[in-house]
Amino acid sequence: MDFTAFKMNIIETTGLAKDALHIYVGIGVYLLCLVVLRPIFKKQGIRSFIAVIVVTGIALLGEYLDNRETIESLGMAGLSRDQITASIRDLINTCMLSYVLYGLMTWTKIFNASNPSTKLLKQR
Repeated sequence: MDFTAFKMNIIETTGLAKDALHIYVGIGVYLLCLVVLRPIFKKQGIRSFIAVIVVTGIALLGEYLDNRETIESLGMAGLSRDQITASIRDLINTCMLSYVLYGLMTWTKIFNASNPSTKLLKQR
């Protein structure tokens, strides 16, 4: 099954717009990376940065797969203006929310705990 057919099947099955699916995939990959990388990297900042890189890579891979036929036959110069515009819009939809969450985590204290956690059981 080629990528375009797979993508169209997902759109038909879920009933969501293509742009909404890009947003869901982007935030889903970001959150999944944060969970999977938690035992490996203890610092939240490093995990978030790696997750943003992974989301960007997945988005770029998806756009390559969307335009693979054109790129393989005519090269990058063969992409039409409409294809390039659609790809840029898809990249923004896929990555934007992950970048916003990364920025909020990095430059604000919105995700910091307000009260330090305490142990329920005291060790003697």
